[in-house]
Amino acid sequence: MLISSANLLPDDFPAFIRLAVLCLLSAGVAMWVSGWFQAIVATVFGDPAPRAQGRLSANPLHNLDAVGTAVAAVSGLGWGRQLPGEPGRQGRWPSIAIAAAGPLGNVTVAFLLAAPVKAGWLAWAIPSPDSLALVMTGGLRSGISDVVGLLIIYNLLHAVFQFLPLSPMPGYRVLAVFLPANAAEPHRRFQRFAPILLVALIAADFVLRPALLWSTVLPIAQWLARLATGF
Repeated sequence: MLISSANLLPDDFPAFIRLAVLCLLSAGVAMWVSGWFQAIVATVFGDPAPRAQGRLSANPLHNLDAVGTAVAAVSGLGWGRQLPGEPGRQGRWPSIAIAAAGPLGNVTVAFLLAAPVKAGWLAWAIPSPDSLALVMTGGLRSGISDVVGLLIIYNLLHAVFQFLPLSPMPGYRVLAVFLPANAAEPHRRFQRFAPILLVALIAADFVLRPALLWSTVLPIAQWLARLATGF
């Protein structure tokens, strides 16, 4: 993602800025989709908080976390705004359904975006800095294909990443409803530090090899992308 294209900074600064804007928008869309789907399912199960917070509106800012979206734009992995309240307060299975709604929403949107690619109307290739640099300067069909590809990849990466059992990812809420009563409080205290751990894990992936997160998340996202696009 953006961090892997840092070489554009000295070589082609305008291209880097275009790429930064596209990555930020793609990350924002992926975070908004998952948050919006979770808010809808939570409302269906009788939770009034999403509606009260404006999470059902078309305004994406209500479902975005500024730090999580920025981290996603830079690294490809990040998080959106967490639903309020303790995990499991709607009941075990409703809580699981609410948590699952986010990844399912991302996968659904990715497959819908991939339909023109599968139909042959758009080309498919993993977006690259070289091709993204042409989005606003020429090569319209290629540029559109790259933007759609970026949206697909971000949605699929976020769908897989959400299963991580660390706050504020939905996976942590699923784990919480299965924990025994005596483990609930230690788990809740540990989750206060989970966002810091998330950032550390993401950062470590770009420093250490083998990359723990990318070696897990990326192959699944790529498999889903092949399934969606037919390539």
